[in-house]
Amino acid sequence: FAWAGNKRQDGAFYRIRYTGKPTNLPVGLKAVMGGMILQFTDKLDAASAVTAANYKVKVWGLKRTRNYGSPHVNEHPLQIAGAKLLEDGKSVLIGLPEIAPTWCMEIEYKLKGADGAEFTGTLNNTVHALVGQQD
Repeated sequence: FAWAGNKRQDGAFYRIRYTGKPTNLPVGLKAVMGGMILQFTDKLDAASAVTAANYKVKVWGLKRTRNYGSPHVNEHPLQIAGAKLLEDGKSVLIGLPEIAPTWCMEIEYKLKGADGAEFTGTLNNTVHALVGQQD
């Protein structure tokens, strides 16, 4: 629907208004040797960001056939070795010793912003290659 509209019904995304409050949205994702780096729009609460229990990561493959879709193949969680808040205060390195290229990865997070507001989310992605780890 057009930006200047006034729709108010459920089921669509109609308008965004800037409130000045943190949005706590993921804006970057990078697969590195030994883990994944998640970058957010706003600074994170350090204690929640470095708590490994606040993250869940699983991976799976797909079976290619002529049919549409595939069940998950070899779905399993990845062990999380830890989490490190990076220097910008907005990025977290999740330690994943078993990380490897995969067709499907799901990362769940439950964090707090620097203002103490809790937020959760799920990122789905594909890892084609791992780059050198960022310190």
